[in-house]
Amino acid sequence: LRVLLEGTNTGNLRFGTVPQAMATLLLDCAMSGTRGGPLIREAYSESIISSGFLFCTSLLTNVCLMGMMSALLVQTVKKIAEVEEEEKSLINSLATMDAFWNHVASMNESNDGYITIDGLYEMLSSEKTVRLLHKLSVDPEALINLSDFVFSEHDNRLSRLEFNRFVLDLRTSQKGTLQDHLVTRRFLKAKLTQLFQDLDRQPDTGLPVTPAASISV
Repeated sequence: LRVLLEGTNTGNLRFGTVPQAMATLLLDCAMSGTRGGPLIREAYSESIISSGFLFCTSLLTNVCLMGMMSALLVQTVKKIAEVEEEEKSLINSLATMDAFWNHVASMNESNDGYITIDGLYEMLSSEKTVRLLHKLSVDPEALINLSDFVFSEHDNRLSRLEFNRFVLDLRTSQKGTLQDHLVTRRFLKAKLTQLFQDLDRQPDTGLPVTPAASISV
């Protein structure tokens, strides 16, 4: 455009330098409400070829901007729908958790507001417990595998709030967070420590054994 309009009034006024030409295309074509109409007419009086280039530039720029805005709008609507779906799922899960805890309390003989790991194992033998876990999208096997680690971190008993958090974090729809990675790291370290402690108690086989205290995860 600078070459086509060189020596013309429009070229000297709007396309004299590269930064000036870029500013003209941005402000008068891309961001202008007129979509470059007055500038195209002004360039047409100087050169029909330059006005054609300006028209194509304005058309391409506006199509790209419309595509970007449409994609942004679609992503925004998608994110809002995901958040609303997650809120609805959480509300349903909390309602199910209330029923689940009432079931736990009904099977807890001490009725002290806490659940122990033995009480959890006894509760998992109930078909109703398994149905409630499936309704929460929680795998009972995963609950069993992680229960000894979670209970050991809470003095071998969980309150209602702690138990609810433990169960809800095991939902298959739950997204991973940094906290989950930290908990996984502590879980692996605890399991490895327990493994090496068990090996230390085994009869001497002549094989080297890494001390449990030197484990770093």
